[in-house]
Amino acid sequence: MRSLFFLVTLGSSCALAEFYQTLETDLQFELRGYTQDAAQDQQKDFQASMALSPEWYIEWGGGDNSLTATAFGRVDSADDERSHADFRELHWQGVRGPWEVRFGISRVFWGRTELLHLVDTINQDDALENIDGEDKLGQPMLRLNYVAENGGSTRLFILPYFRERQFAGEEGRLRPPVVVDDSNPLYESGAGQQHVDWALRYQGWLGGLDYGVAWFSGTQRDPKFIAGDIVINPGSTALAPPAAGVIQLAAMNSNLLTPASGELLSLRPFYGQMDQFSIDAQYTGGSWLWKLEALWRDEFNRRGAATSPEIRSRERYTAATAGLEYSFYGVFDSASDIGVLVEYLWDERGLNRGSGFQDDVFIGARWAANDAWDSALLAGAVFDLEVESQFYSIEYSRRLSGSSKLSLEARVFHNIAPADSNFFAVRFDDYLQLEYNWYF
Repeated sequence: MRSLFFLVTLGSSCALAEFYQTLETDLQFELRGYTQDAAQDQQKDFQASMALSPEWYIEWGGGDNSLTATAFGRVDSADDERSHADFRELHWQGVRGPWEVRFGISRVFWGRTELLHLVDTINQDDALENIDGEDKLGQPMLRLNYVAENGGSTRLFILPYFRERQFAGEEGRLRPPVVVDDSNPLYESGAGQQHVDWALRYQGWLGGLDYGVAWFSGTQRDPKFIAGDIVINPGSTALAPPAAGVIQLAAMNSNLLTPASGELLSLRPFYGQMDQFSIDAQYTGGSWLWKLEALWRDEFNRRGAATSPEIRSRERYTAATAGLEYSFYGVFDSASDIGVLVEYLWDERGLNRGSGFQDDVFIGARWAANDAWDSALLAGAVFDLEVESQFYSIEYSRRLSGSSKLSLEARVFHNIAPADSNFFAVRFDDYLQLEYNWYF
């Protein structure tokens, strides 16, 4: 099944064309246990799930044409919202000389740094899978790619349909303090999900420097939140947020609505329009890797009701993450390599209006055993220099056989300040995760 070759007759000319196809499947079993009681009574302390991801690939014409289909589905025991399915890839690709065309559903990765892929804009996060932003939903697109003689490539993306972010349900963990009603989103654009986004990116090489320059115009992938259903306690004089006003997570973390004044029952995601210029680069020099991701963004800034154009405004800001990685090869006279990582994250909007990574340092280490079992470990910590919040992460994986792999993951949130919009809502959600993958 992995390598099936066959010949077929095409057209009236009866010319023979060689086809090559593969079908591979990843069956995953996952156990996740939380080490602290949840912030809310309805949230579960344990969840088990199973995921299936088959991938079919076929090419013909000497590789000039190909079809790729990758599906993904998960069933979760604790959170109905985390039981979901998606086409990660479903596209045709054709190559004609220096030109390449891809049409359908696909995934695109832009990024260099380890902790936060600041410039990775094309695909929506699959936030139900993990909080690290590594899992992405498939994005409908038309992609045109031109490869120059010097190896540089210019890619144009036409994105005719927007993928909304999904959030954990009432019983799920790792979610905002109020349940997000992702079935009832709001958009700045009247076209909603049908707004046509576009992006242009050039990627090139100069000696040891690998760099990318990109422009994106379209719907913002990370939503803001709008107050949904609100219950105000009788006799309260507290001011509740307007039904269409933006709610910063930091404000919610500071008890925007207290039990004495009322209860915010749900949030609605709001997707504004944005223009973004970004650069990403990695320089390789011996054992050193120097990494950079930076952006300038012009986005919608909502300060009041959705139906009041006079109180709309634009917000322009810059953000960046930069760092280095140094590798030690053959440590202790073994085949193992160890890499040390240091990164700094900055956002000029500051703590309350930024992404939460506004003045943070990431320190980590990567170990690769380079053995027959592909044993590897990545450990790191994030320190917020402004409010002193800390986040720790460990990921370990090892093959058990040629067709199976075992992975362990741990996340710890420590000393999380109420103003930390990244982690305060999940401050009780430390967890240990065991994952078994079977490939066939």
